[in-house]
Amino acid sequence: MDQTKTHEPARKPAKKAEFAWHRHPALIAGIPAVGAIIGSVLTIVLGQAGALPASINPAPPPTTVLAVQTQTATSTVTQTITETPSATSTGDPTTTPTSPTLEPPPPGGLAITIRIGTSGKIGPAEYRAGSLPGARATVYDETGQYLSGGCYPTWVLKRGTTVIKTSRNESCSGSFSFGSDSLEVRGLYHLTVSVITDAGPKGTSTADFTVT
Repeated sequence: MDQTKTHEPARKPAKKAEFAWHRHPALIAGIPAVGAIIGSVLTIVLGQAGALPASINPAPPPTTVLAVQTQTATSTVTQTITETPSATSTGDPTTTPTSPTLEPPPPGGLAITIRIGTSGKIGPAEYRAGSLPGARATVYDETGQYLSGGCYPTWVLKRGTTVIKTSRNESCSGSFSFGSDSLEVRGLYHLTVSVITDAGPKGTSTADFTVT
């Protein structure tokens, strides 16, 4: 037998870990908390399923959602506007001088106005007996043109139906002269002028007045 080999003492088997993983202090301390969480979850699940009494049911009651319908109302507004006429000035009226208005003559006719003078005039269309007022005619054709040359008037003065005086002029710019005895008698008089022209248009006009 070889005496030169040194015998080593036999090794003892390693001891098992004194603290296994399931005996770890942190794990042991967390077991109650995990159990509490699991219990709470089970309680809520059972409560929602209706397996627990209502008095200890921690689950919130079911919520009912009602559909809300919104209606939009359309309103039509009718506005009535009343206009108030503006106030009329109360100042003195303005008087605008106007000339006698002539009636437009018919086609191919004349517009004639007789103007009797104011000598012996004592009222509207009224003269004193024995007056000598005189008269003149203003003549326009259908285009509104004043006529003098080529225009020939014939005058006839009547009292009622009685002819007192007649006269003719060479132009429409001429005047009619009352005689000294033309207006001696009181009554209703008519002074008529009839006009003819070289151009052809004709016309007649009469002025009535009273002698008192």
